[in-house]
Formats: sequence, C-alpha cells, structure tokens
Amino acid sequence: PEKPKLLVSATESGTALLQWYPPPNLPTPLLGYRLTFGRVDILPFTVVEFPSKETRYTALDISKGANYVFRLSARNKMGYGEETVKEVTTPEDAPTGYPENIILEEASATSLKLTWKSVPLIEQNGRIAKYSVLYKDINSRGNATEMVVPAPGSSVLLERLSADTVYDVRVCAFTAVGPGPYSPSVQFRTQQLDQGRTTLTSSQPNIITLDPRTRFKQHIRAYIVLMLTYTQSQNLNI
Repeated sequence: PEKPKLLVSATESGTALLQWYPPPNLPTPLLGYRLTFGRVDILPFTVVEFPSKETRYTALDISKGANYVFRLSARNKMGYGEETVKEVTTPEDAPTGYPENIILEEASATSLKLTWKSVPLIEQNGRIAKYSVLYKDINSRGNATEMVVPAPGSSVLLERLSADTVYDVRVCAFTAVGPGPYSPSVQFRTQQLDQGRTTLTSSQPNIITLDPRTRFKQHIRAYIVLMLTYTQSQNLNI
C-alpha cells in the first residue's frame, strides 16, 4: 500500500494524540496498520499493530523537551507498505528530578571537590543548561552560598572553607525554562589542619619572620613572641 496520512499532536499532559487515514488507491483490501515510535535518543522503539478499522491512538509517557519520531505503515495481503514519518519536538519545561549520586572526590582543610550524575533523562524535560550548588556550614545561621556550574560540567570545587567543618550541600539542574528541585542534603567534612608549632626564624638582630606556610584553624589576632638571647642565628620555636 501507499503511505497513510498521519497526524500527531503532543499535549501538555505528557501524551501524544495520533490520527491517521487510509492510503489512497488501495489495490487490495486493507488489513491493518503498524506504528513504530519513540524518543530518538532512547532505543528500542515501541511497536504497535492495529486492525484496519482503528484510526486513532494515544501514546503515553511522552517527555517534555524531547524529540520523537512516529512511523506508520499500512498492510494488505502483500505485506506492509511504505512508512509515513512524523517527527515531533515537545516543548521544554523545568526539570522534575534532581541530580543524583553526589559524592566527595577530594578534600583538604579548606576545600571540597564534589561530583554528581545528571537528572535522570525522563525527568530532565529538556536540555540541562546549568547546575546550582548550595552549600553552608551546618552550624552557621547564615544563608547558603551558591555556585553555578555550566552544563555539561558535573563537578565543583568549593574553596575557602573552614577546616574540620561539616558542610551541607544540595544541587539542582536548570533548563532554559527554569530550575528543578534541589537534591536532598548531603554532608561532607573538610580535613583537619596540622597542629604543629609555629617556627620563627631570625638572621639579623631584632628581626623575626613568621613562616607563612603555617596554617591555623582559628583566626589569629596576635602573636606572643618569647625572646631568648643567642650568639648565632638560630630557629626560635614558640
């Protein structure tokens, strides 16, 4: 048989309404139809066969922001004829899911490197444009700090953090329409600082230099220097 005429209309409720008409100039009686359809980025496609009297079908679970292909052919006693092909792109929406598997890849006393997996495909509702990462000290009463990660990136380095501190982290994804929900909170701790002594060195009388590599967990407001008299340049430890 020749190609049947096919009409496809996507709805806002996640379905697609299909209607078709028999091919013209049938040489022999029509026996039925075969419909093949699906997202172009997900295989295999769905295949449905219909008797000759059926001319309507509602496809369910149609995702937003996705490309679909619909192929319909008619059948007579000689077999299936040429397919009519319709491609449909559904409008985007904000994601209905959130990024998953947020894990700690690397930690130091002042930074955390995190990675995650994107929103599940059927919940993306379009092309993911960016991610928002919210983080804060769990003991802080202030607002969370936000970092934006452009897609297709799926990792972030949080810097200038406090040592030996637990941070609460959440991540959400954006399409061009807007943001989806934030992921459940995940907590990560920065490492402790080395608790060694501060080393001061002096090579000239009355001149003392603090080693800049020394790091402290708390903010240092002042130093107390104990001076001893030496006949030669030596290290002084306090």
